[in-house]
Amino acid sequence: MRNNALIIYLIIAMSVLSGCGQNELNPYQAKKTFDVISDSEASQRDATKFLAYEHYITVDINEEELTPAYRKAVAACVDDRKNNCTILDAKISSGKYATAHIRLRVKPKGVNKILESVANKGDVVEESTHVEDLALPVADNEKRLKMLTSHRDRLLSLQEKADNDIESLIKISEELAKVQSELENARGRNAHLLQRVDMDIVNVTFTVEGNRSFWTPIEQSLSRFLSRFSQGISNVITGLAYFLPWLFVIIPALFGFRSFWQRKKKMR
Repeated sequence: MRNNALIIYLIIAMSVLSGCGQNELNPYQAKKTFDVISDSEASQRDATKFLAYEHYITVDINEEELTPAYRKAVAACVDDRKNNCTILDAKISSGKYATAHIRLRVKPKGVNKILESVANKGDVVEESTHVEDLALPVADNEKRLKMLTSHRDRLLSLQEKADNDIESLIKISEELAKVQSELENARGRNAHLLQRVDMDIVNVTFTVEGNRSFWTPIEQSLSRFLSRFSQGISNVITGLAYFLPWLFVIIPALFGFRSFWQRKKKMR
């Protein structure tokens, strides 16, 4: 019976280990997966002109590798001049909730390289892509640009015809300044919209929850023991400060109640 139980246990253990091995994604499989995603996005981009892509990836890594991985990812983006990679936001925090986050802007051709590099540093916990169709905002803004340009040209024509009419010149100049300001804003918005279409946003998050050291929570609790102990003493003292004044009310009230009760018993 013992031999049969041992054989069954070994079979179960081998099955579990085999399943774990199948779930891990080696670098080749990761590259193949991202290549498929990249191909599907490329066909979608060709079909629809004004799509803005934003990618998200969360990777769980060993705690001691968090800072090096964060710095390498930032440096890789800065060095990728071919794809105009730009860091938009980067932050890292240690301690109980150790994590790092990088938000960057890069050409679509450079996205696959970044995702592969990040995925190979640990276990991919989450991955997603958000797509926004900017066709309508771009079209509306282009119409506004044409309208403002036409209005500005008419004002310039009126300005030439005003000659020495000072009052008319002042009114036209004021309106012209207003239109010119709106025109610059519309051009800026148009440039921003086209940049969102031409460049992708990538959000990279590193966590250490699944690969945290066994002793880390214990060390953190011990390191915070003294501060929490002193805080506890402080809370007790504060509580006493609130409670002590009530003794001057509670004690006389107890004596009064006791005296009243004793008198009532004697009357019976």
